[in-house]
Amino acid sequence: MLPALLAATAGVARAEGDACGGDAPPIAVLVEGATPELERAIFVDLAAELARTDLCARLEAGASPDARGAGRERAIARVTIRISPEGVAAVRIDDAITQKRLERTVDVAGLKDDGRALALAIAADELLRASWVEPTLRRRAAMASAAPAPAPAGGVRAAPGAGGGADRRATEIGVRATVAAYGGGQVQLGGALLLRRDVLPWLAGSVFVYAREALPASAALGTVLGHAAGGGASLSAYVARTGRARLGFEAAVEAGYVLFEGRAEEGASASRFGGPTAFAALGVTADVDVRPVRFGASVGALAPFMMVEALAGDAVVTSMGGPGVLAALGAGVVF
Repeated sequence: MLPALLAATAGVARAEGDACGGDAPPIAVLVEGATPELERAIFVDLAAELARTDLCARLEAGASPDARGAGRERAIARVTIRISPEGVAAVRIDDAITQKRLERTVDVAGLKDDGRALALAIAADELLRASWVEPTLRRRAAMASAAPAPAPAGGVRAAPGAGGGADRRATEIGVRATVAAYGGGQVQLGGALLLRRDVLPWLAGSVFVYAREALPASAALGTVLGHAAGGGASLSAYVARTGRARLGFEAAVEAGYVLFEGRAEEGASASRFGGPTAFAALGVTADVDVRPVRFGASVGALAPFMMVEALAGDAVVTSMGGPGVLAALGAGVVF
């Protein structure tokens, strides 16, 4: 399931890039003094920043504004980012449209690669906005038309391998279908409502509430049902990211209450009994962001702090306890 979620992002990036059309004017980007991973992250984050502007362009690696090769169109601007060994970066814009040159320095020495890429992409985007005070780029079809100018059509065509990208600092309200299987024999089906906030491109925090119903457990003189509800919080750290998909690790804690309800056969008696429960969970999580919808999935191992058992005499019929497994799958609205 998780590799499939990551693979889906390739089609999403191509679909977003094609919105500009193959004739979108290019912006040349040259990055010096960066690792290949940091250079690629800068392309992804710069594409995300430009996607929110009223222009339609594509990023090309390394080409100069006046370079023309076979089939290569003249770039409308050149973004040059030079990172010194000390961690101070010079960001320069050579604008072929306005004939402006703008430059600024950004100190990224204290940032990790994810933070460096985003800081440099924001700096380059701000310089381009300063050069183009009013967006002047439109689709060529709209420019050739005598009709009034259409509504702004944004979008960025990223260089091969750069991905589409989106603003990762987002809030999600979503639902998840959940399955929990406990070492004590209890199997529960239900759902959860969650609120998730992306704190950093690679870090997100969530709070959630859940309700689950247990599959009936057979006893010698009847069956036992279980009803569980509660809430918790989780923290997700993403170790693999593309423009639209993320894969990482998730740690969570949850606390709740479970009520066991006996259904006795004729001649036997039944009772109801409940108690508090608390578990910790550690697992993997993945999501695919197709704004305004985000699809997510997770699976992890459960370890109990407090557990409750259902008894028939002195025998344990079922228990919400022992090591277990929790899986979730669903979607949410991102804003």
